[in-house]
Amino acid sequence: MDTTNTDLDRLVREELGAEPSQEAKDYARELYEKYRLPAPQPADADTGEDR
Repeated sequence: MDTTNTDLDRLVREELGAEPSQEAKDYARELYEKYRLPAPQPADADTGEDR
């Protein structure tokens, strides 16, 4: 399981208790996928902009 899944599972347990139902986990994952922010992009060293 990757860290995103582990973090999401941890958050669900914190909000819903020790062992949430599979339905609660699925719903949390659905919301996460729907509303997650895009991964931050590394700053490009040569953007062509003046500093």
